[in-house]
Amino acid sequence: MRRLRMMMLACGVFASVPAFGASPDPKALEIPAQDLSKARELVRRMGNENYRDREDAQGELAKMGRSAKQALVEATTTETDPEIRARATRLLPKAEADDLKARVDTFLEDKDGKFDHDLPGLKMFRKNLGATPKARELYVEILKSPYNLEMFAAMDRGSVEGGRAVSDRRNNLFSDMIQRNGFGGARPTPPKQPSLADIAAVLLGECEIPHELIPRTTIQWNQVSGVTLLQQSGAAMTALNGTGAHAEIFKTVVGKWLGTRDDPQDLAQLVYLLSNGNLKQFPESATLLRRITLLDTVPGYAKGQALIYLIQQRAKEEAPLLKAIMKNEVRVGDYPGVFKKGENPDKLTTVGSDGMVTQVWFQRNLNGGVADTHTVTLRDVAFAFLITQSGQNMKDYGFETQPNSNFTPTPAGLGQYAFTSEEKRSAAFVKFGWYQLKDNLKRPAKDLILPIKPGK
Repeated sequence: MRRLRMMMLACGVFASVPAFGASPDPKALEIPAQDLSKARELVRRMGNENYRDREDAQGELAKMGRSAKQALVEATTTETDPEIRARATRLLPKAEADDLKARVDTFLEDKDGKFDHDLPGLKMFRKNLGATPKARELYVEILKSPYNLEMFAAMDRGSVEGGRAVSDRRNNLFSDMIQRNGFGGARPTPPKQPSLADIAAVLLGECEIPHELIPRTTIQWNQVSGVTLLQQSGAAMTALNGTGAHAEIFKTVVGKWLGTRDDPQDLAQLVYLLSNGNLKQFPESATLLRRITLLDTVPGYAKGQALIYLIQQRAKEEAPLLKAIMKNEVRVGDYPGVFKKGENPDKLTTVGSDGMVTQVWFQRNLNGGVADTHTVTLRDVAFAFLITQSGQNMKDYGFETQPNSNFTPTPAGLGQYAFTSEEKRSAAFVKFGWYQLKDNLKRPAKDLILPIKPGK
């Protein structure tokens, strides 16, 4: 693969200007039958007993360039003569690079997008972004990197190989972003920011390959993923702000990518960007925050933060979500886009309401000593919102804060409030149930937060 990449660079495959006289029609690239026959005969001659004949045949095949590709592929896969197979293997990267350059030139010449082209990742690219002029411009930019095209080619060969290629590509990009100190007096290696096209290529790769098939790597305490690259790329942040070349089509890439995020670690990393960062502008952000809140595989602290951001932004619309968390049960069909495609919409699933969001330490002895530790669950956070939305005080329902503190807790203040016992938590739920009955006896039973015990 590395030899092919070097050949691509040497052949100028990634130039953004097509070769003079290139046709926009891929049919013009078809190899004449006589050239294919000639190449096959030369392949056969590479197995002659006479050394000079073998060398001459190899030289002639090298001159044929892409016209010899099919014959060389056949030789490397089916030939039993080790001499022929070895020589064909040495010639094939150059022929493949020539062929790719010709296909790229044809694509670049087809400025109106009238023809279908056989290029790595192009079908996937057009499936996600269409064949608009802006999409085409971004793909041309992606073509300039042999590493991006190599990743796309691996994806075309299947999800397993493609997943490894996506992982390698994002690891290499992240490594380039880190300054490395020189050893033995050598100069340090300055950090290198990835281009917008590099980031777009990785995000498209993550759109297509299930996260389970993309190996995850830790580099300098960072779990490397598309989220990591997006957070730390200056070009990406500039584009998300709507400025710079390819900004509009890049935002389309990000929107597609957001819609496919289901890896628990990715979701945990995305919480802040979805609520306060540049991703808040996307329509997919609310659905993703619900996904983070409801999937019980996501770390608890991220679930709590996602719930807080959702309620702060969309209090009325998310009222059913609070009730679902209180009951620790949701109907899949009530939350489109949150659960995996194909799941039975009538399926009832738990959401991890009793999972820990955070722990709180209350210092009972003001002169020091061991602090009491208390767990705050996702249900506690939802309950705190229900209390405050009804105009009541959390402390009236048994939520406690640091001893001798006089401030009034709010649901968003994670780490500042907690129930100090299961008995107090259960009593609070019962009390709120009675409050609802008293507040409106005509309230439908399904809308009540009934007296429940934690974990039920």
